[in-house]
Parts: sequence; structure tokens; C-alpha cells
Amino acid sequence: MRFGHPGILWFALGVVIAMIVFLRLSARARRRRLAVFAGSGTRAWADPGFSAVRERIVDLTRVLLPSLLLVTLARPMWYRRDKASELQGVPYLIALDASRSMLATDVRPSRWAAATNAIDQFLDRTRADRIGLITFSGVAYLNAPLTFDTTALRTTLRYIDPNVLEDPGSSLAAALDRAGRYFLSNRISPRLVIVVSDGEDLAGNPVEMARRLARSQKVVVCSVGVGTPGGARVPLNRYYGGVAKNSFGQEVTSRLNESNLQRLAAVTGGRYYRLQEGGDALERLRSEVLAPMAEAAAHDDMKNYAELYAVPLGLAAVCLLLQVALRSVGNWPGRGASPIRERPEAAS
Repeated sequence: MRFGHPGILWFALGVVIAMIVFLRLSARARRRRLAVFAGSGTRAWADPGFSAVRERIVDLTRVLLPSLLLVTLARPMWYRRDKASELQGVPYLIALDASRSMLATDVRPSRWAAATNAIDQFLDRTRADRIGLITFSGVAYLNAPLTFDTTALRTTLRYIDPNVLEDPGSSLAAALDRAGRYFLSNRISPRLVIVVSDGEDLAGNPVEMARRLARSQKVVVCSVGVGTPGGARVPLNRYYGGVAKNSFGQEVTSRLNESNLQRLAAVTGGRYYRLQEGGDALERLRSEVLAPMAEAAAHDDMKNYAELYAVPLGLAAVCLLLQVALRSVGNWPGRGASPIRERPEAAS
């Protein structure tokens, strides 16, 4: 349950306190005036013949009536999720590592094939999220802005090839910076980046970049590691084989840098997953991260709330009718005034 104008509730609380104080002071003043007019309370004519219970009920309705009217103005609502609404998902960017090291074959058939197949299956099962795609090697590119069209994203994914990217190296910092600039310029909230990578970074400081984005823009990073700690040699070409060599003529071996990916997630409050055979890491991420975020987003969507103003308004009407009814009747049975005579102790 929530209120459209919660600030009015503080005013209602003030009204309740003021009414209680006012009624107590009024009752005290009434007793003083009655004592001055009728004399001692032991005299028979000093008994006003009021029902104490009825007066308490009337006072209670006096307090509740304005309070309930103010609660009505506060616009109470209760949560009732609209299952038919398509805006129940969350927006996020998938940052896919397209560097040459993703061609390593320590994950069959290759890191790149395992990652793209897992993302393709993940997109195929997605129905409500708005997803964007960033690919990065030495430089990060926004391949697709946030969209519901997962078919277009899957098509884009098939045409990306690490062999044709001319930017050498791998820069996680560049991918995070590109995601942060996109979120900021488009005023997207919440802000989540799913990094799919082997964790190798040859330029920049991705952990510091993630920390800065988390502090300034509340960006959350979840990372998915592709590869094995043992690693494998980096192919020179995806199609023609060969082994990449460094400037000293040594063969290049790429290993999964889990600590890098774990730190990226930790400094932003995200989670780390390793992509195993079968690609269930993204599905676990969906159930453990995306589903709670979608539920929180649904609670913030005013379309998922039904108005409850009729309840306090109806109770206010009941209080008004009860007050009128109790005021219109005479003394309750048993509360009639006694005959005018002095009590024995007073007569003496």
C-alpha cells in the first residue's frame, strides 16, 4: 500500500493531536462551568444526565472525521500488478567482449561462440525487458540502443565478428564508460550493465571506472565470466587458425580473469557468474537480479495501483452519521436525571 500524497498524512497526524488536546481542554472547561452553575457535584441537580459512553463515542467521531478526510486526500492506493502491461521489465545494457582473446577455445567451441549462443538463448526467452547491446575490444561501440525488439538484437549479434574489429586489445573501462554516457544522456533508470567477458583488460582501470559510475550515476554492473583459469592460446584467425604472437614472438595465452570481473561487480553491488556449459549463468542472473529489479520497477509504476480513497471516505461518512445520530437522541436508558432531591449526606 502507498499514498499518492504522503505529506498530507503528517498534517492528519497533527490534526488528530490537536483535536485530542482541544477535546480534553473543552471537557475540563465544561466541568468547571458546570460546577460554578450547579454547585457541588454531590447535589442532585448537579448531575447533567449525560451518557459518558455516548460522549466518548461522539468525541471519537470528532477526531476521526477530519482525519479520515485528510487520509482520503492523501490518495491511498494498494498494489495490484497489471500483468498485461509490457512495461514490467527493466532496462539494461549487455556489454559483450569482442576482443581477439574471445576466440580462445578453452570453452567449446570457443569463448565467442559460447557467449553469443548463451546471449541468443537469453534474448529468445526475454519478453518484457528493454535491452541494448555494446561490443568492445580496445574501443566500445553502441551496436543497439535500448529496445524491446529482441529479434533485431539477435540478428545484430550474428553479424558481429571479432576478426573484423580493427581496435586491438580489450578495455572493460571503455565499455563501462560508453554505458554510463548512454544512461546519462537518455535519463535511464535503473541503470544496469551486464558485462560478458573473459575479464582481461589491457587498458585503463575498469574497477575504478565502475566505482565512479556507481557513485555518480548509481550504475550496477553484473559480470559473466567466459573461459577457464587455465586458459588457451589465442587464435590468429577465427577461420584459418594459427596462433597470435606478441612483439617478442611468443604465443599469446589468454586466461579467465575472474578476480577482475568479481571486483567490477562487487564495487557496484552487482553479482558475478561464470558461464558454464549449457549457458545457465544468464538465466540465474535473470532470476536472481533481473526479476527482483522488475518487481521493484513494477511497484514504482503507478499503473499497477488501484485507488482506495473510497474506504476512508466511507468511514468518514459513517462517523458523520454516527455523530448526528448520537446527538439527536436523548439520554440513553438508565441515564435519566434523578428527581431533584438532596442526597442524604448533603441533607445533613
